[in-house]
Amino acid sequence: MTADATTSAMGFAAALRSASAAWPDEFWTGSVGWADSLLRSYYGIYEFSDDPGCVLRVGLDQARAPTLLADGTRIEAGELVGTLHFWNEHLPRYSAKGPDLAWACAVRDRVTSSLRALSEYVEREPNWRTVRAVRAETALPARRGAAQVGRVFQRYGFERVPTDETFLVRLHALGECFVLWGLTRAFNPAALPRQPFLRDRHELWISRATLLARYAAHRTRAAAGKRAVAGAECPF
Repeated sequence: MTADATTSAMGFAAALRSASAAWPDEFWTGSVGWADSLLRSYYGIYEFSDDPGCVLRVGLDQARAPTLLADGTRIEAGELVGTLHFWNEHLPRYSAKGPDLAWACAVRDRVTSSLRALSEYVEREPNWRTVRAVRAETALPARRGAAQVGRVFQRYGFERVPTDETFLVRLHALGECFVLWGLTRAFNPAALPRQPFLRDRHELWISRATLLARYAAHRTRAAAGKRAVAGAECPF
């Protein structure tokens, strides 16, 4: 992306931000939600859970390039992989004062429980039996840096995989900036002044083995704990 193109995009985003202040929230929620549903349909993104606390959607796609993960899982170009996407309507909103500890804890808990639900889904869903890894793409402010992005998502078992920054990739990333701006305006408007328009794109991966080891095993332990407590409370 050239400097002139970036400047033009920034100028357009600033003008849109200024104009949108006068538009009602209902307009943004309805129009952006409709456009987002079209994109999800095009890319085959769907809900795997009816839990209102689930903050993830999924899809299936082909790997764009060979990828070697830390646990030794090697994904070949063209291999079927899972994709993860945020369920924007279910993400906790900022308060008027911005993000705080309670908001961060709510996001952490919802992401963790959603990944546990995902581990259960990939075990029982026939279309996912051959899927050996899951890819997620995120766009975050450049000032946070790749290292910090890696640390945050590593807590959930994901690893950052470098990608080739071709012109088409950069052009696609610019388009995603517009989409993310619209989604933020529609579903978390208080966050908009705190987030820059241009963001860096990061590709994050987790192998099936790691997903199940971290989250399916936790489900088993949690269920066992509940049974033990139930048994202790009921002598019959």
